[in-house]
Amino acid sequence: MKPVYITHTSAVSPQHQDGIQLFHPLVTDTHGVLRAIEPDYTTEIPPMQLRRMSRMLRMGVYTGMNCLKRSGIARPDGIITGTGKGSMTDTEKFVKELSEYQEASLNPTPFILSTYNAINGAIALQTKATGYNQTYVHRGSSFEVSLYDAQLKLHTAPEPQHYLVGCFDEMTSEYFLVKSKIGYWKADRDSSRPLWQQSGSPGTLAGEGAAFFMLSNSNAGAIAGIHAIQTAYKTPLTDIGREAHTLISRTGWRPQEIDMLVLGVNGDERDLPYYEALQQSFPDTLPILGFKHLCGEYETSGGFALWMLCQLLDGHTLPDAAWYRRPEGQAFRPEKILYYNHYRGLNHNLVLLSNAPVGTR
Repeated sequence: MKPVYITHTSAVSPQHQDGIQLFHPLVTDTHGVLRAIEPDYTTEIPPMQLRRMSRMLRMGVYTGMNCLKRSGIARPDGIITGTGKGSMTDTEKFVKELSEYQEASLNPTPFILSTYNAINGAIALQTKATGYNQTYVHRGSSFEVSLYDAQLKLHTAPEPQHYLVGCFDEMTSEYFLVKSKIGYWKADRDSSRPLWQQSGSPGTLAGEGAAFFMLSNSNAGAIAGIHAIQTAYKTPLTDIGREAHTLISRTGWRPQEIDMLVLGVNGDERDLPYYEALQQSFPDTLPILGFKHLCGEYETSGGFALWMLCQLLDGHTLPDAAWYRRPEGQAFRPEKILYYNHYRGLNHNLVLLSNAPVGTR
């Protein structure tokens, strides 16, 4: 398929975003959770709507509307999002009321707001967008499937179009507790050392966030290009490298042209072998950008990774802590990038990206 281009981005994440140097000061976890830093929502959401929104709804709608504002596009041609859990706060509230009121006299608002497409609907209502509107709930591939759907739609569009594509997930205290009982989170961790240097034990950090991107089939003003996307379920460990090289060749690139990797290394000894298998199929000198130690582990953490990559390609300086393997030189700008992330060894995602063509910005 034809590549699609990212022209503008917006994110709500656990890290600071102000200034040319991102993530300063670096935010660390609190009791194993990286909480999103919430912005002033009133800049994008009318106060009367804001008071009726849950935390996840606020984060998602704010990020989507902020991305639209930055792009200067009042009404997108389509809205596509992905989420692993949707609004956990509203879901938990609704389930608790089911028990408390014995399924009688229930308030319908938490149920309505807990549906996965609530954020899409809120953005569409606010922008009066009546075009294509889709939400994907494919666990650890939710965000990547959203990107793929946008590429499909834009590939068939005869004229320049713009799709708002995003992802969102939150971490609640109840959800954290439940997952801690089955070993999702790292019990003993040295906060003074990088997360990936502690991959000798099970568990990782919990995270949350929202990220939105304006995608177009026109490269005018582009920051980055998305050339190929592949998702798979339960890919064998021995096939990871081969699948990556096959995707690269099918795109018309050569494996030796890849000059940077983006990997979702999360400090869990059960997840590490997949990333090591991919690394072994490429030169051991390639720069590697990490991200889960900055945003935590959640189903759509790939959105934060793509947002961070776009900041790098757009001229921002990433701190040393963002690099799993630092590039040589301060002015490093990769040309062809391979992104690989998996969620619990089940959902595997590969994306090929490029720096924007010279003269398009």
